[in-house]
Amino acid sequence: MLERITRSAKQVALVVDRELRLVGLVTDGDLRKAILRGVSLEAKVEEAMNRNPIVGAPGLSAAESIALMRSRSIRHLPLVDANRKVVDLLILDHLLAPPPLRNRAVIMAGGEGRRLRPLTDSTPKPLLRIGGKPLLEILIERLRQSGVLDMVIALHHRSDAIREHLGDGSRLGVRLEYVEEPIPLGTMGALPLIRDRLDFPFFVVNGDILTKCDFHAMWEFHRSQAPAMTVGVSLHQVEIPYGEFTLRDGRVTRIDEKPRKEFPVNAGIYIVEPSVVGAIPSRQYFDATDLIRLLLAQARPVAAYLIREYWLDVGRQYDLDKANRDMAAGLLD
Repeated sequence: MLERITRSAKQVALVVDRELRLVGLVTDGDLRKAILRGVSLEAKVEEAMNRNPIVGAPGLSAAESIALMRSRSIRHLPLVDANRKVVDLLILDHLLAPPPLRNRAVIMAGGEGRRLRPLTDSTPKPLLRIGGKPLLEILIERLRQSGVLDMVIALHHRSDAIREHLGDGSRLGVRLEYVEEPIPLGTMGALPLIRDRLDFPFFVVNGDILTKCDFHAMWEFHRSQAPAMTVGVSLHQVEIPYGEFTLRDGRVTRIDEKPRKEFPVNAGIYIVEPSVVGAIPSRQYFDATDLIRLLLAQARPVAAYLIREYWLDVGRQYDLDKANRDMAAGLLD
C-alpha cells in the first residue's frame, strides 16, 4: 500500500472502511517520516497512517479551504459528510500556485563531466540533452515551478558556452547571475565568492541531477526544523542476490531470500543558512560532505529531507540513457 502512495500524483491516500467512511489519511509527509523511522514501502498503511486527519464539510469555499489548510499547516483536506463518508479531496497545491520564494538557488555547474566523455569533449555536461532539452535548463524550470526565481550558477569548465545558452534567464522566466570558480572548488567552495548575495537561506543544487523534487515543500520543511543546513536524501534500493541470515548466538533465527535494502543517499540538493557560509574556507576545495562534518563537529543541527519524487544523478552514460528513457516514458511530466 505504501508503495502505491509513492507512485500517486496526488501524494496522498485516503483510508476508508467498507462503508466508505474515512478512518485515516496518509500523506507524502507521513510517508517520509515513516521511512526515516525504518518502515518499509511494503508495510501496511496503518504503520504510517494519520488516524485523526483534519477534515472539512461539503460546500466549503476555495478561500475557506485555503485558510483552513494554511492555519493547520496541511496540504490535503478531505471533505466528509455527517456520516464521515468521503465526498471530495482538496489539495492545496491545486487551489493556488506556489508563491515566489525569497530563497535563491546556487547551481553548481562547473564540472568537466569526465565520466561522460566523449560527449563532454564538445558539450558542457550541464548542456547535455534529456528529451531534447539541456539538463540544466530542465533543473532551472523545476526550480521556477517551485517558486525559486533568482539563481546563481557557479561555472568553471566551458563557462562561456553555458552563459551564451542561458543568458540572463529571462527566456526561462527567472533571473540568472553567474560566478566563475578560478579552480574547481567542490560543491560548497564557491559560496564564499558570493557571500554578499546570500543574506537569506538558500538552495545549493548540483547541476547534473534530474528530479521532480518539490523545492517549495523542502523549504517549508527546513523552515519548520530550523537547522543550520538541510540535506536532501533519496532512497537507493539494493537487492542482495543471496539469502540473508539473521544470527544470534551462533544460531540462525531468520532467513530472507534476496532481500531489498533501502539506504538514504545524498541527493545533491541542500538548503543552507547564511551564517554557515563564514565557516567555509575561501578559494579552497570544499565539498558538501566537508561542510556536513564541520557542522556536526560544531554540534550544529543538520536536517534530512526525504525526496520521494523522481531523482537521478546523471553522471555516466548509463544514467544519461536512463534519463532519456524516463523522460520519454513520461516519468518527469
